[in-house]
Amino acid sequence: MKLLSGRTATLGFSLSDPDDVIVYRLQQEHEAAHLGMLVVLDDPESLEEVVLWFQQETSLTLVSQNGETMIGEEMKNLLPRYFAIFFDDIKDVAPDLANIRLAVPRTGDKTLH
Repeated sequence: MKLLSGRTATLGFSLSDPDDVIVYRLQQEHEAAHLGMLVVLDDPESLEEVVLWFQQETSLTLVSQNGETMIGEEMKNLLPRYFAIFFDDIKDVAPDLANIRLAVPRTGDKTLH
């Protein structure tokens, strides 16, 4: 994706296998219907690390392995759009994700935080 700064950033998404024992345990701990990983690369305002995402009943939560998720403001505003595209792309595997509405927190809709 092209950023306002003119730089190009890369987003990587994955959906975890719910049959995996560790994934299943994490889903239970976080009361999550789905979980996966996100990575943001080449954004100067974002820390380049793998971040877990959990889809819970009314939210999508990002959790860093070191406890400090650092995602730049421009990227935060774009993530709901790209998560929605990713969820649409994998609707054959996880159809309920395609129906989730994602918005930036200030809208009052289901949020990504």
